[in-house]
Formats: sequence, structure tokens, C-alpha cells
Amino acid sequence: MRFKISPQSSSGHKSLVTCVAWSSAEEIFSCGEDHLLICWYLESGKAHSSVITEFPSNFYPTYMQWHPRPNHLTAVSKKQSLDILLITTADGKFHIVSKNGRIEKSIEAHKGAATIGKWSTDGSVLLTAGEDGLIKVWSRSGMLRSVVVRGSTPILTSDWSPDCSKILYSQGGFLFFQSLNSNSKPYKWHAHEGLVLTVCWNHSHGFIVSGGEDCRYKVWDSSGNQIYNSSSGDHPITAVSWCNSGDYFAAGSFNMIKLCDKTGWSHSLEKINAGSVYSIAWSSDSTQVAMACGNTVLTGHVIGKRLEWNNYEATLIKRKVLEIREVGNEIHETIEISDRVVQLAFGFDHLIVITPAQCHVYSVTNWNTPAIFDLKNSAVSAIVLAHKHFLLVEWNTVTLYSYQGRLLGIPKWKNMTQEPLYPPCISLCFDTLVVRDQKNEKLLHVLEISYNKPIVEAQSHAHPQNVTQLALNHIGSPSDRQLAIIDITKDLYLISVRATGYGRACKIAAMAQNIAWAVDANVLAAMLDATLSVWLCPNCVHYSDRKIIRRTRIDKESSEFGKQPTIISVYNGMVNVRRGDGALVSSQFYTFFTSLHKLILNKKWKEALSICRIAQNEILWTCMAIMATDNKELNVAEEAYAAIKRYDKVDYVRYIKSLPKMTERYAEMALLAGDLLAAEGILLQNGLIEEAITLNMKVYNWNRALELALRHKKQIEEVMNARTKYLKTIRKEETNSSYLAAINNISTSLVHQEPSIE
Repeated sequence: MRFKISPQSSSGHKSLVTCVAWSSAEEIFSCGEDHLLICWYLESGKAHSSVITEFPSNFYPTYMQWHPRPNHLTAVSKKQSLDILLITTADGKFHIVSKNGRIEKSIEAHKGAATIGKWSTDGSVLLTAGEDGLIKVWSRSGMLRSVVVRGSTPILTSDWSPDCSKILYSQGGFLFFQSLNSNSKPYKWHAHEGLVLTVCWNHSHGFIVSGGEDCRYKVWDSSGNQIYNSSSGDHPITAVSWCNSGDYFAAGSFNMIKLCDKTGWSHSLEKINAGSVYSIAWSSDSTQVAMACGNTVLTGHVIGKRLEWNNYEATLIKRKVLEIREVGNEIHETIEISDRVVQLAFGFDHLIVITPAQCHVYSVTNWNTPAIFDLKNSAVSAIVLAHKHFLLVEWNTVTLYSYQGRLLGIPKWKNMTQEPLYPPCISLCFDTLVVRDQKNEKLLHVLEISYNKPIVEAQSHAHPQNVTQLALNHIGSPSDRQLAIIDITKDLYLISVRATGYGRACKIAAMAQNIAWAVDANVLAAMLDATLSVWLCPNCVHYSDRKIIRRTRIDKESSEFGKQPTIISVYNGMVNVRRGDGALVSSQFYTFFTSLHKLILNKKWKEALSICRIAQNEILWTCMAIMATDNKELNVAEEAYAAIKRYDKVDYVRYIKSLPKMTERYAEMALLAGDLLAAEGILLQNGLIEEAITLNMKVYNWNRALELALRHKKQIEEVMNARTKYLKTIRKEETNSSYLAAINNISTSLVHQEPSIE
């Protein structure tokens, strides 16, 4: 990706431009030391200026920002009240300015210059910082709420945290976190060798980027841990700004503008020959950038975005032009879109192109006639693809469409709010959608998707920690649906969302950075620190037998992944990883297993066994054993368990084969797979009460065994005797309240049954 810098109009500012801000997708406001407020209208990427007003001669702006529009579904009448501009000036004041340039209010805020002023996320309050070392929080109308920071040195830059509970600010070469909720001391760390000139805190994923006089920009996480440190440039970094989506940011210096990925590495560097970049502002759709440079305003558009799927490659070569290449055939297709491209997504043989007003859906078999439909909401923040349909994430709502452009539904869940959704915590497959709750980051909503029925919430999962990333598998029936999640402690969990068993939620790894499922097989890949780990049979039900499941994991420890690697895709036996410096590394090391998965999905057990016999690979045989157990293929499971020397399992399979009733066989197979509840359910549905009670006694599930015995009034004495024998073996006294009550009831009934002695 890179910036396409548009030629600027010669008319405009006559002196230094210090700040710039977007009013709408085609409208930019700028202000400078010539005291002019100028509006720039974009037509085909070229800006045309018109002077809105001229401020007084002592009006020297230092920063400006439009009132945020957090809810893009706001009514028009309410939107008019949001068209107000916050401008801080060098005389220590901040000004509330209307769109026509009239100063509504001017408030004395600081002694010396007011260096920065920023609205909170919802626009209810604003902060100002100044050379007097103070940070103050004001109401929307300009009333002083509190003085948050009282420092002794000038504060050059500041920003709000995503939830507006903290303030980030700089003093000298240090950065500080100050909480608004308590009188706690600020958290401080040394960020740059020289002065910290600029910071920006992203509201999507919480990363922070800072720039300083040491000619470096650095990326930090929300706790102040360093993620990236750039090489030293020739000039100080004077401006940094995140795009709204949080996927990349811009860093400006003297005669230079960089487009950088969220992990810090640089996509491109553009020479601009227009002096230092004093201010950078992004449009709301994250595709356009405006820069205050010297005595002019430059505009740029992000182009060169490239996506890959299978043998196809799609590249955005101009604002409205896409180039499609099929690798190997040397076939080139050029697609011209009616409007500029805002979002792109490529996967499952379909290319989704979002413009400000429409969505275009292209198939790899037909690039000439796309399905086109109008968008209800122009603020599309993410596109989530699945085999049969795709999801558009629009600020705080999600909408499901088919690849033919037909609206399938608008998923809703309990306690939906107006807060924005977090795209990494939304996952979709052809029958299930999982969304993290907007307010409670521990709560996951699981929704069922069907073409014939409305989309409804099936259940919810409450995780012990805040969830930061989640992913659903794509292959298998709804009962095979597995959800992998990473929580805030970097632990990786596997959850069975449509089935019950021993391990409905099971921790399978620690220090996980990111995860991805293969789209053509039930294979899970995860970056664990600097190790790429792949689970070939990730099924949390089988985690009741950890010896078997541990053998299905392949680890690739290598220094080739570097720091902060990210898994891009898992497909056709290949894992593509993006390194911390932007390089793409491909690892192909489980092709045999992909073939095995495909054969078993098609019920070709003889061919699958042939692959295992030829390869004689322990991991391959272990996968075969697990999948044969799931599919109740007893003969195949017996051979596979024998190959991996699990003779206890071989004996149990032979015992299952000897059972006379098919119902009992199915129950025992479910128990072999580790699903106790499924095994018990099979027996109870077929009226085998005594067998169900015996099953629970075998696995020492004493409470359930007693509950069934008392409910059906069968085998009560056998359960009590087995429990007594068990306690005698482990040399313990009875402490279970259920059994103590049952013993008491039996003793009482025996007393009442004794004949009276005359």
C-alpha cells in the first residue's frame, strides 16, 4: 500500500498551516497563521479551496478537531448540532467555532499556549493541555470540570484512552497515563531520547503511536509496552495519526510522509517537498488523508492494497480501479468501479468491494457482472467472509448478505447497545455467528444462522477473562463447531459451542498472539510467542484424553518469524505468516493431513487408511483414531489405536464391538470420545435407565448416579453400596450432602418398616 498524493490548488493559505480536520468524506477544514479558516472541497481527488472566515489578528491556532460523530445513524436534525469545531490557540484559549466560521465561545484555559484540545469519544467532554503543565477537562459547553494534571513542565501533546477513563500525555521525553477515576499517581515511562512531540491513541485496538525529536516513531500497547521502534530518520517526527479502522497510521516529518502498518513496519514512504508536516487527519472511511504542510494543505489517497485468494490476486491500483491477476495463467482483468473504493475483502471465491454508497460482489468465475446493492449505512468498519455468505460490520450493527447480494438478516442479540463493535471479536461460519458483547468483554453471544429460519441467539458463553480475539472453524456439521479464543492473559482456549462434553471449554496453550482456522480442513494455527503451532484435530471434547490430543500438535520453532508475527491465512496445507517487519513467510508442513481430512469428510475410509499405512506417521494415525471415534467407525479406530500403541483403547473398542445392543454401542462410543452427557442421553432416550446409572458409577459421577437412581427408583441400593466401597478404598468418610441425606432417608424408612414388639 502507499499514498497517492494529489496535486494541490495554488490558492489557499498565505502563511504557515498548523492544523487540519475532516468535516465529511469530501470536505476538509484548515487553519493557519494567516488567521484564515479555509474549506477544501474534493473533486476527483483534487482539492478546491474557499475561505470560510478570517479570525482576529491575534488568533494563532495550534490544534483543531471536529465534534465526533460516534453514531453514524444519527438523525439529520441532531447532526446539525454536531457541526462544531474545537480550536486551541497560542494565547492559551480554546474556541468553539460553528461551521460557518462564527466563534460561539472563547474560554481562557491556560497561561501560555494551549498546545492541544481533543473531544472525548462521545463528544460529551473535551480536554485541553498547555505550556503551563496543566491538563483540564471541560464540558461540551465550556464549563471547567476538573484539572487532571498539574505538571511543572510544558505538555506538548495529549490524547484520550478508547474508553475515556485515562488520559495520555507527554512531558519531555516521557509519556504518562493518568486515570480519571481516582487520585492515583500517573504511570510513567521513558519513551524517546528527545522531546515527545506527538502521540495518538487508537480507539479500535488500543495501540499508541508516538513521535519525537529523536527522529523516531514508536508503537506501544495500551499498557505502555513497546511493540515497535523505528530506525532513526533525518528529521524529527512532527505528526502521527491513526486511521479510524486502526489498520494503519501515518507519520509525518520534514518533506516526508510514511504509511505504516499497525504493528509499526512501513508500507511506503512518500517525498512531498512541502516542508514539515504539522498535522495529519484521516477521513472517516480510513482511505483519505489530509496534511498541513508549510503554507499548503496536501491530500492523499491509500492505493496499492493487495489481497490474495487461492491463485488470484486483487490489487487496488487507483482510487476506482482494481486489477485482477490469476497466477499461472497470466490472465489480467481490470475492473473500474463507479465510485472510490473504501473496503476490500477476498475469500471463498468472491471479492467484496465497498464504496461509500454501494457494495459490489464479484465471483472469480465472472468478473464482468457483479451483484450490486446499496448500503444502509456508509460506515462499514469490517467485512467477515464465510463459505455461503458474508457479514458487513457497520459501526454498532452487523448485516448478513448472500454472495448474490440478497439480504439474509440483521443479527441481534440480548442487551445490544450503541457502542461500536470490535471486528477481531466477530467470527462467522456457514451456520454460526459469534460476537463479543459490546460492554461486557467476557461475554460471547452465539447465534444460529439458517436460510429458512430467522437468526436467533442460541446461547452465550461467559469467559473468566476479557476476550481479545476469537475464531470459528469452517468445516463440519453444527455439532462439530469449535470456537478458539484468546483472552487478555494470552491464554488460548477451545470451546465446543454446539455440543456438551467433559471439556466444553479447555485451555490448550499459553502466550498466544493470534489464531486462524484453515478454511479447507479442521486445522487450527496459532502463534505462541515465536513458535508456530498447528493442531490437526482440535476437538475440545477429546481433551478428556490429553495423551492422545497432545500428539496431534506440530510446533515449528524458528527465528524466521521474528517479533510480533501475525497469521494471515491457513489454506491448502500452507500457513502464511506476516513478520514484524512486513515480510511474508510461508510454511507448508501438513499437506498429508489436509488430504486425510478431505477423504474422511467424504467418508472414504479405505483411502484414508491407505494414506496412514503408507506414511506410517504417528501424528497421522492419532488424527485417524480421533476422527474414526467421532464417526463411530469401530474397525478403523481399532487399527488406528493399535498403530499408536494405545492398547487400552484397543481393548475398549473390542469390548464395544462385543455389546449386543446397538444403542449401548453408540453410548460407549460417545464415552470413548469423551462425551459423557451424550452417552448418558443416548441411554436415557432409549429407556436404558439401569445402564445409564451404571455408566455414571463407572466414571465416578456419584451425584448424577444417585440423582437418576432416586428419580427412577432403581438401583438405589447398588449405588449406595458402590459409593461405600469407593470411600473405603480411598479411606475417606462420607461428606457428600446428597448421600448423607439418602442414608438418613433409608434408615428412617427401615425404622418405620420394623414391626412393633408388644
